[in-house]
Order: sequence, then C-alpha cells, then structure tokens
Amino acid sequence: MILSGVITKAIHILDILVPQGNEKEMSVTEISRELEMPVQSVHRILASLSQHGFVSQNTKNKKYKLGLSVMKYGFLMWDSLMLRSVAKPFMEELSRKTNETVYLATRENAEGVYIDSIDSPEILKISEPIGLRLPLFVGASNRVILAYLPQKTRDLLLANVNWQTIPSLKPMSRQYVEQELEIIREQGYAITSGEATVGTTGIGAPIFSYENTVIGSLNCAGPALRFTETNIEKYSQYTMKYANMLSKELGYRNRNRSRI
Repeated sequence: MILSGVITKAIHILDILVPQGNEKEMSVTEISRELEMPVQSVHRILASLSQHGFVSQNTKNKKYKLGLSVMKYGFLMWDSLMLRSVAKPFMEELSRKTNETVYLATRENAEGVYIDSIDSPEILKISEPIGLRLPLFVGASNRVILAYLPQKTRDLLLANVNWQTIPSLKPMSRQYVEQELEIIREQGYAITSGEATVGTTGIGAPIFSYENTVIGSLNCAGPALRFTETNIEKYSQYTMKYANMLSKELGYRNRNRSRI
C-alpha cells in the first residue's frame, strides 16, 4: 500500500509537469502547493525521478521539468503504434494468402511481445493473446528477431540463461539456439514447431526499420497438421515477402543484408 501511494504521487508530479504549449518548469514549493503534498515528500520523489531521468532540474533556478526518459518511453509507444498501423495491410494480405493466424511481434528487452494479430478463418486455429511475452529464443516470432540483433546483444541475452527453467516445451541449450540462429540468417526466416504451444507450427520473418535494425517480426502460425512440407515452403516465402514489403514501407533500403 505504501509503495502504491508513492507511485501514485510520482504520477501526479509527472502529470503536473506536462507542458501546456511551452516547456513547463516548477519548483518543489510550487508542486507541493499545487498537489497539496508535503514539501519533504515532493523533494524525495523528485530526487528519485531525477535519478532515473524522468525529471531534470534547472541548475540556475532549481526548478524541475520532465526528463528524457519520459520522451524515450513516449517514442517507444509511438513506434509501436506506428508499426501496428503500417503493418496491418501486410498482415491482412498474408492472412488471405495462408488462411492461418498472423502475428506482429516486437522486442522488449529480452522478450518478444505480440502486439497485433489477425485470426485464421479456420475452425481449428491458433489464437494467442496480444501481449503474450516469451524469451527471444523461444518460438519463431521471437527467435527471428534475436537472429538479426548485433552479435554483442545476442551474446548478452544468452549469457546467463538457466536452460532448465525456460518456458519451452522442448529442451534447449545455448549451442542449439546459436545453431538455429545461424540457419535463420542463412534462409531469412525462422520456423519452430511445438515450442510454446503443443501441436503448433510458426514461421517468422524479420522486420527492419529505416535505421537498418531489426524491430520486430511478421509471423504465420497454425496447427502443425496443416503445415505440410509444401505449405511450409509456400508460407515461408509469403511471410518473407510481406515482411520485406513492410520493412521497405518503414524506410528500410539495405537489400543486401550482411550476415551479422
């Protein structure tokens, strides 16, 4: 309850510092008076927010304003919303071509997250919830993102994994995952079966930004019994095609990607 109260007060302080047209700065006393909060509490919360970059203090007049961390998280949210908007028609086309469920995934730290989906019209289908999180090395949608991250980032993400406790239905090791990543970079897509959900197969292709960095993946998933060898070959080509088109729509132009 105490922690909840502190968080609520911190949110109120951030809210009051939101600019109304021009940049807004307020002193500890002004914030205390406006929010009817003890000066000591305001000062303590501001010190913590400042430590994490959510507010910054003007060294001349000692007043506070919103910091760069607020902007960072705002841009991340904007990027996610923009990606969903731009990706929608490509997801719809992939769904029409395959009749399978299509997912849009992105990376958040060491995890992959589903941020949008289009359900298959089939009665028997895969339907995972938006917001589902799994480690980047589990499942095609996540592993294909991991495959195209810089080597140092990959090493860091795989360095301290407890392979006995990972949320995968299949046993894994770092050696296995790194072999898979090499295959993915060679063929341009990832395919997994029965790792996150029993009896399912997924195909994932990377999405790149105008900065030539991987920012997510486009994925086709369904019951393994429909993912025959012929369909896997066909669906993987479709998934890569629309992921590439989406990347180009986002400004990506490096057609000859180097093997990282």
